[in-house]
Amino acid sequence: MDRNELQRLAKKYLDGTATTDEKALLNKWYETIHDGNTEPVAAENSEAEIKQRIFENIRANMGAKDRQPKPKTNRSALRRKLILSLSSAAAAIVILAGAVWLLNKKNNTDDSGAGHMVNVMANKIMKITLPDGSLVWLNAHSVFKYPSSFKGKLREVQLVEGRAFFDVKHEAEHPFIVKTQNMNITVLGTSFDVRTYQKEGTTKVSVITGKVGITRPGHEDEPAVMLLPKEQVVLSPVTSQLKKEPVKESVVNLWCKSPLVFEQENLDNVFKAIEKQYNTHIQVDNQDLLNERISITLGNQRLDTIMEILSFTKHFNYHIANDSTVVIK
Repeated sequence: MDRNELQRLAKKYLDGTATTDEKALLNKWYETIHDGNTEPVAAENSEAEIKQRIFENIRANMGAKDRQPKPKTNRSALRRKLILSLSSAAAAIVILAGAVWLLNKKNNTDDSGAGHMVNVMANKIMKITLPDGSLVWLNAHSVFKYPSSFKGKLREVQLVEGRAFFDVKHEAEHPFIVKTQNMNITVLGTSFDVRTYQKEGTTKVSVITGKVGITRPGHEDEPAVMLLPKEQVVLSPVTSQLKKEPVKESVVNLWCKSPLVFEQENLDNVFKAIEKQYNTHIQVDNQDLLNERISITLGNQRLDTIMEILSFTKHFNYHIANDSTVVIK
């Protein structure tokens, strides 16, 4: 990539008009010249803070020539000025590319040396292959930690927040443990779903295949609650008790394959998913409607068919104003 192309991409990144492909191209170029000594990104640092720090570095580099004593106008001075200008521009491009790399790293996987922390953005589903070959699907707004390699007798991971579906590789001598804030889930080789969003308060584990044991941290004297396929356990924030019950949904992992599978999701998030899937805008006059929850699976129907299903289920009126706007009353 020549310097003119780098400058063009850097300018577009600065003014916020760079496409995903252009950001990826800038990121790829940066990785080819990056020496591996990356500035660590703390989880509490926001994207705006990272950009601000980077832009201050850019100004410092670009302003370096202004702080130099003004030399006499001669051929040697002009040569030095040209070299300094090119160096400043190159430094800015490197820092900008570093910004793309750092922000991409922050929004996806943060390798801390001891392991990885994954933050999944809105309207995304991420699939991860763990060091032992087990597979994990992470839903939007999930935070997940796992080691670079499993050592010792146990294979331990942590679902800090969100929803995950696990397909665990069977290893009889190495139990697989998923830790949440209020549960420890132990398996040998099975597939199961874990949902633990803080805003919902409850934690739910549903089993598809195999056998799962559930315990609570700090309650080692309590026997484990064992789950078989088509069973689930719910930890209530009110009683702090584990309640075992049949799985109401016939399949609990469809959300891994389609963005239009919802389980006790509020309509605000349902409408946002539909907007993205159908490239449309949904205008809701009754804001209270957005907080209502629904469990539903929507296939590849037309937009008007999906709106008809939702309006019948949640008792609202709507009309499609044009090809790109749905008005809900």
